[in-house]
Amino acid sequence: MKALALTALLLATPAISAERASLLKACQTPKGIEFQGGGYGGISGVDHDPRTGLWAFISDDKSEHGPSHAFLGRLDVRPGKPCGPILEAMIPLRREDGSTFPDRKAGTEAADGESIRFDPRNYDLVWATEGDFDHGYPPSVRRMKADGTPVDRHVVPEALTFHGGGRTGARKNATTEGMSWSGDGRSLWLSMEWPLAQDGPIPSVAEGGLTRLTKLDRSGQVLAQYAYRIDPVQVASPVGVGDNGISEILALDAHRLLVLERSGIKGADGRYSYHVRLYVADLAKAQDVSKVQSLSATLVRAADKRLLLNFDSLGVRIDNLEAMAWGPRLEDGARTLVLASDDNYDANQVNQILVLRVGP
Repeated sequence: MKALALTALLLATPAISAERASLLKACQTPKGIEFQGGGYGGISGVDHDPRTGLWAFISDDKSEHGPSHAFLGRLDVRPGKPCGPILEAMIPLRREDGSTFPDRKAGTEAADGESIRFDPRNYDLVWATEGDFDHGYPPSVRRMKADGTPVDRHVVPEALTFHGGGRTGARKNATTEGMSWSGDGRSLWLSMEWPLAQDGPIPSVAEGGLTRLTKLDRSGQVLAQYAYRIDPVQVASPVGVGDNGISEILALDAHRLLVLERSGIKGADGRYSYHVRLYVADLAKAQDVSKVQSLSATLVRAADKRLLLNFDSLGVRIDNLEAMAWGPRLEDGARTLVLASDDNYDANQVNQILVLRVGP
């Protein structure tokens, strides 16, 4: 009954015009926090459960700072208040046999958690892993109970997995970076960070690239797929190392997604700077490309996109933003949008939380 009520609430929520986004506050979580055996770092996905008020945070730690894990906790999105988070539980990520994922150097599948979502129809958590290219394990979407008990695993559609020889399929460490439930909870969106090998080159300073947004039903079957044009790399690197790709997505309504594009630029000192933009992708007129083998060999109509926010304009240092979720509404009815950074457990990076106001 509760799940049906929540679904009805989501369906009744009016579409957001997404005409303006402004910064409410920027916070940093201290480095070196450990909680129940897991390190708070590498945060690559975040989500909020309006039924309980809990937040989920997933780390892409490959069992090098404790077992691969997620956290449950609390965030305070109110302006002027400390963000936190206040952690309440560490959840070890588990394989289907119930065992935790080993260190990536063990020679078997390592977890690379990149996105996490509460299921709006029950109390499960769903998380996406980019797969383990080196050991031959494909990207997948996994379902677990709130205590980490594994429930199910869906390998992503074959076209989005790693293919032998590398001439087609997903590129290493550039797969299922983003994930979002549809507003009614009947389908799940997945985004690829970079173009598939057959869809053209990865973005450069000179030009962008076409990647894929895939809509799955609750059993993991493809309902539709759309091309999305990623921007060129935002700034030239003095050492020639820079990229741009989709780091997270979030549903706005039945045909629009928020798309977070993140450029990482290596400087002469070896440190990275980050340039992030938030777009609204409108799929209403986009072509279904689920049967198109190569986006570079076929002329397709990609999703329309509109810039919502260039984070360079906020006047604060922006780190490696990879996580994005809706938070509770403000008193004026506007929605909060929470973003968190993956610090890569690097002393030169920060655990950053941003809270945006999104509304008219």
